[in-house]
Amino acid sequence: MAAAAINNIYVPPTDLELAAILGGDLICNAILKASAEANRAVSVRASELARTLSVELLSPEPTEEAMPSLEAVAATIKNASDLKLVRVVLVKDQRRFTIESGQAGARTSARDVRWTLWSRFIDKNRPFHSNLLEVFNSIGRPATISELASELQAIYGRPGEYYQEMLPRLADPGTSLFYASPGILAPVEWLLKTELVGYHPHDYARDDYEADVQFYNFLRDEETYAHFALAEEANLGQDSASISAFLAKLNQPLSALALQFIAFHRLGDKFNAEAFYKALYASNCLSLSNKMWMSTDCAARIADLLNEVATQEVDDDEEANSQLAAMPLEIDESLITELSEEVLNAGDVVDIVSLLDKKLDILPSSPTYTEDVANVLSALRNQEGIVWVGSTRVIADNVIPGYVHSVPEILNIPEYSFTDLEGNEVDVLLEDEGLEGGLDRDVRNPMAQDVLDEEPVGPEDTNPPSTARAVIKYHHKQIGTLPMCLFPTSFFPQEPTILNVDFVLPGGQTVSVWVNNDTRLIYGLYDWYQTIPIDSGATFTLERVANSRYIVHYNGESEMPLFFSRNRMNELVELQQRAEDEQLPTYELVREIMEHYKKGIEFLTLQTEVNIIRRVPRRLTASILSGYHCFFQRGGAWVYDAKKQSQGFDRSKRKYLIKN
Repeated sequence: MAAAAINNIYVPPTDLELAAILGGDLICNAILKASAEANRAVSVRASELARTLSVELLSPEPTEEAMPSLEAVAATIKNASDLKLVRVVLVKDQRRFTIESGQAGARTSARDVRWTLWSRFIDKNRPFHSNLLEVFNSIGRPATISELASELQAIYGRPGEYYQEMLPRLADPGTSLFYASPGILAPVEWLLKTELVGYHPHDYARDDYEADVQFYNFLRDEETYAHFALAEEANLGQDSASISAFLAKLNQPLSALALQFIAFHRLGDKFNAEAFYKALYASNCLSLSNKMWMSTDCAARIADLLNEVATQEVDDDEEANSQLAAMPLEIDESLITELSEEVLNAGDVVDIVSLLDKKLDILPSSPTYTEDVANVLSALRNQEGIVWVGSTRVIADNVIPGYVHSVPEILNIPEYSFTDLEGNEVDVLLEDEGLEGGLDRDVRNPMAQDVLDEEPVGPEDTNPPSTARAVIKYHHKQIGTLPMCLFPTSFFPQEPTILNVDFVLPGGQTVSVWVNNDTRLIYGLYDWYQTIPIDSGATFTLERVANSRYIVHYNGESEMPLFFSRNRMNELVELQQRAEDEQLPTYELVREIMEHYKKGIEFLTLQTEVNIIRRVPRRLTASILSGYHCFFQRGGAWVYDAKKQSQGFDRSKRKYLIKN
């Protein structure tokens, strides 16, 4: 006679509940992996767990057929894997996770909290087999010998090598374990019991015998009979392919026991529980710690809910019980020494954000993160040999490139003195009141200014624009620099003196760039400049997206007053050499340039050409135009009249002369 049916109604877990289990499994497996690698049971910080969660923790050796779906699961897990998710799961799953022994009862800084598995604290006086089964049930999946050895070592205190020798003997036929795969053990309790004590299948009807098998394996009709038709459709057997096909059609998790029973119903005497479980383990499917298995497509759907799990509220009691009442980071002398050594030995810029992550396990989602960053930055800035270089970045003083501290020689403005036969200065310099035709306005154009020849820097702007247009000038392209006078005040922070920022170039690559508020130069763009086929005048837009991050937008456009053909550039280079050989006054350079432009030239073009030949202050060029009769303005352009050259300097401008 068949056994009585199980009466309590079966309510399958919701997808959100399964997602929480999935998150717990990822965390549990990460702790186990760390322990196996260390050959001992280790506890792990929450931030370390957040960095290591991956689909490989569920499926170490996926088949080629499973990869597309696994990649979707992996992407979802990576997107959701942050400290918030880990924190919610650790606090809520108190069945499996606890704070490391010795930390309970103390108010602990978040960086010091380490998590471990509750199964490591079970009573070692209980029967060994019971404890081993509890370890398996806590893990919820077949486990490697190394994983099991480290867990048993934590319980009993004996060397892990002892259990690595003992466990394989428990997998001999007729004992308590079996191999789900080479080197992977599982308890026989996870196999469907088809041999009932005192019963033989031939003693009564097949249907009655199946009912008894179902009863004694604590299975319900909703888990088994409801899926018989689908099993027929998928031709479920005890091979990996048919198991994968069945679970893919089912598209929901199903317990391993129910799955075995459905196969047992189809195969009858041909069914072998151990062979079936091995085929299940080798399939494309994934398991959860509640001993449910699912297709990778189903796993991807459930993994999509990890972000929703991360948003769940953790109440005050749960918070207190889990010892997650985080306090700001205590910065003592030993910690500062450790962090200082990290910076001094890095050989490059160190971001406090990555330093907190790497050394202290403090992530942006930590409740005291902002305060911790500020405190660590403040402490490091006071350490000898360490320099703050803007935002949250520091560097060893001797690592900053030497060229960042000075203006390159090619950009220096030489001082010359040229006199006529009567001993009068040829290159006159006038006060702004003596400049003609709006030149007093033109000399203040940022495009006309340059390093060592710019207007005074204005007061700090608390709300600077987020974008600015820049132009690449001839000399700067040669050495990979950019004058800061092109940008609005505070477009780059005015403190500290030397900044390190990132430029994201049009191709997507990021380059580290130096900004010196004293030299008023930006350094480090040489390689990018070499990809631009324009010698002078190429323009781009710089967008500030963070205090230390800027995006370069370049579309091949040029600032026409600063752009010259290659032939014209060659002519200017030749004039550059002649000016040096013959020591030509700037007045002569201006005159020769303007003879080339019969219809006139605007001031910005003239100043650019003069500077290609020789570095000359913009006010000197403007003063020469304003002070000599042979130069005059027509229709907004400056024109040279050779007939008036003999008239020389305009004596009415003498009152504006600036004496050297």
